[in-house]
Amino acid sequence: MDKTTITTYAASGAGFLTGMTTNEKVAVASVVIALGTFVLNWIYKHMHYRLAQKAANLKAQGKG
Repeated sequence: MDKTTITTYAASGAGFLTGMTTNEKVAVASVVIALGTFVLNWIYKHMHYRLAQKAANLKAQGKG
């Protein structure tokens, strides 16, 4: 992206945030935090599942 495109997007975003009330900003931030928490929990649960599966495979092979 060139500098004019980035500047246009930044100005648009700043204008949008300026037009929002404090309650709306807090609501958006809450939704973003909730979605971030969901994604982070899903990633760690997936990693835990993979480690448990690997441990079960090693145990079944008699190596653990």
